[in-house]
Parts: sequence; structure tokens; C-alpha cells
Amino acid sequence: MFRRFWNKYRHKLKKDLLVHILVMIGLFGIVCIALSSCLEEDKTETPETETISVSEETEQEAYRIALQQQLSEMLSQIDGVGKTEVLVTLQGSESYHYAQDAESRYVTVGGSKKEALVESVSLPAVTGVVVACEGGGTNTIKEIVYQTVSVACGLRMSQIYVTKLNIPA
Repeated sequence: MFRRFWNKYRHKLKKDLLVHILVMIGLFGIVCIALSSCLEEDKTETPETETISVSEETEQEAYRIALQQQLSEMLSQIDGVGKTEVLVTLQGSESYHYAQDAESRYVTVGGSKKEALVESVSLPAVTGVVVACEGGGTNTIKEIVYQTVSVACGLRMSQIYVTKLNIPA
């Protein structure tokens, strides 16, 4: 009985097996192509992203240091403040504002490689300032420093901290 079943369907099984094998090879090829295109995109995008983030961090750090130096120099010029140390904290990073036409589409420049036209760049917002100064022990000097930093950085008093600078002997 098994022999009769085997002889009858043997030819049909060979045909179906061949079709199944060809379908499996085709699917395997499609999966390989999809994986290779994903891996190539990851390799090309990663270095660009890292380069951009590193340069943005460097620019942001330079901006923060420049602000600290300017505030420190300005505060040390005020009578009674004395030597100062300043720490500035920033929120986020630079933001770019792109030019748009009347239909709210971005204006692009360049030949074969089109890029959006940058209209303006906003610097990161100052979120807090800490000032340590020689005159920070007196309330009068503290108030002057609070007012000066508030006006210079556009901060509320609660975002500023002033203390006496501890100078080692």
C-alpha cells in the first residue's frame, strides 16, 4: 500500500520540493539584500552624526566658557566684588531657523547637493549662574551681583546663586 502511494505521489513531491527550494532561495536572497542595505546605511550615517554632535558640543562649551569669562571680568570691575569665579549652565544647543518662501517651503541653495538656507541661529539659553566672589559675604555686594547677572543674562533671581569666594591662604 505504501509503495503504491509512494509511486503515485513521488513525481508530484519532486515537483513541489523543487518549487519550495526555489522559493526559499529567493526569500533568502531578498533578506540578504535588505540586510546589506541596512548595514551600509548605518556605516555611512554613524560617523557624520558623531562628527556633528562632537562639533556642536565643542561650540557649546566654547560659548559657555566665553560667557563665564565675560561675566567674571564684568563682575570683578564692580567696586567691592573683588576676585570672581563664575559657572554658567546652558539648556539645549544651538537651534537653526531656515528661510521659507510664501508657501512655507524651505528655500534651498546649491547645485546638485541642495541644502536649506539658514536664516538665523539661536544660541543655547542660559538656565543658571553661580558666582563666587570675595565680596560675596556681604548682603549689599550680593544684591549688586544678583542684579548685574539678572540683567546681563536675562535670568530670574531664583536662577542665580551668589556666595563668598574661599581664597586659600
